[in-house]
Amino acid sequence: MNRRTFAALPLIALYRNAMAITNQNEALSDLALMFFQERTNPTYGVQYLNPLKLDFSLVSLKHVDEYLEKVRTEPEVEKTWNRVVLRTGAYVGEVIRRNSKSVMWQWIGHDDAALIAPKLFEDMPKTIATASVLRDGKSGLTFPLGKVEKYLENGSEDSVHFFAEVMIDRSK
Repeated sequence: MNRRTFAALPLIALYRNAMAITNQNEALSDLALMFFQERTNPTYGVQYLNPLKLDFSLVSLKHVDEYLEKVRTEPEVEKTWNRVVLRTGAYVGEVIRRNSKSVMWQWIGHDDAALIAPKLFEDMPKTIATASVLRDGKSGLTFPLGKVEKYLENGSEDSVHFFAEVMIDRSK
């Protein structure tokens, strides 16, 4: 391999990594909108959501907490569990991304997160809760999808508003 080809390899890897992050960010941003805008295949319990309150502000997560509290005890939510966790978690993560001032959170997939924090992911299987995580650009990770799943399982003790508030304050 000549020197020019060898030198280009890290740049190609860097480009691919940047494209993967961009695609993940776009995909999760789209899912966040689907949380309350999708009409063909809506999020379960969409009737409990007021789109005027979902402006990607930190305070909008109080409305998301109310939504989660309503749907968590309904037996029908089990049938669309993954969709609820994925879309709601994407919305929570996008609130964190859009409101953090000094941290450039990026969405990454489970496998990339496992490369960054192998010990953490050693006993953490790939589930809907860990399918996509937010990375702070260093080694810090946070799990908005996991937090939504915990709220659905445990209730208000796992408030997504409080979770995001802590993550945003951490970035100041």
